[in-house]
Amino acid sequence: MTTQHFDPSAPAQHILDAWRDGQLMESLPAHIRPESLDQGYEVQEQLFSLAGGKRAGWKLGVGSPAGMRAAKLSRPLIGQLEQTRLHGSGVRLQMPSDAPVTIECEIALVMGRDVSPRLGQEPQGEDFRATTITFEVVRSRFTDRKSVGWPTFAADNVGFEALVVGHFICEGIEEDLVRSLPHSMVVHLDGEPKAKGLFGDPATDPFQSLAALYAHAAERGYTLKEGDIIATGAMCEPFDLTPSAQQRVSVKYGGELLEFFI
Repeated sequence: MTTQHFDPSAPAQHILDAWRDGQLMESLPAHIRPESLDQGYEVQEQLFSLAGGKRAGWKLGVGSPAGMRAAKLSRPLIGQLEQTRLHGSGVRLQMPSDAPVTIECEIALVMGRDVSPRLGQEPQGEDFRATTITFEVVRSRFTDRKSVGWPTFAADNVGFEALVVGHFICEGIEEDLVRSLPHSMVVHLDGEPKAKGLFGDPATDPFQSLAALYAHAAERGYTLKEGDIIATGAMCEPFDLTPSAQQRVSVKYGGELLEFFI
């Protein structure tokens, strides 16, 4: 029996066109749809190549024990952060359409040196320069990111649209501090409490996310670059909102304020 060669170029072009014009797709055409996560990641890499963007880090999604169990995944999905879609606090984001987006408040780490992980290699404290807080805006190029299947969602760069990055909360990585953050974090929408920290099975463990990224990089031959931002997954309850010029999303942490407008 012969296996047809998978070409990631056509699905990558479909997704790139949707990313650029703001239109949402129901699904990819069946004859170019990735059938495995490996094929999905091939499309994701081709998407970056076609777009001509610069990778500035990584994002992890569907990473909580409850989320992975429901999705039948053995580890989180991994996407790439594009440099021009990273923003500082106070930015007003312009979405390409009025389709709802998902907001996730996340713990993020900044790489302090280049690391080319080997299979089985664990993250080390000295790999990281600093810890910070981010808001990720998730906007899939599909009307229902769950119904298209995880290979297609991986191809869609795990729904990455934008990342708002806060000031460093500490140098390096302090495990006790990282694990305490969800207890004090409250995300506000237009000044009103909207989302609290996650705990237990619904919560993403940032250290497990880092281990998953190292395994992914080892398998696919990536080097994690000094300065790369690693957004580890939702720390607070994700929520959806429809873009509007009147909405302000904010969170306070360690004497700092992270906010954006959408």
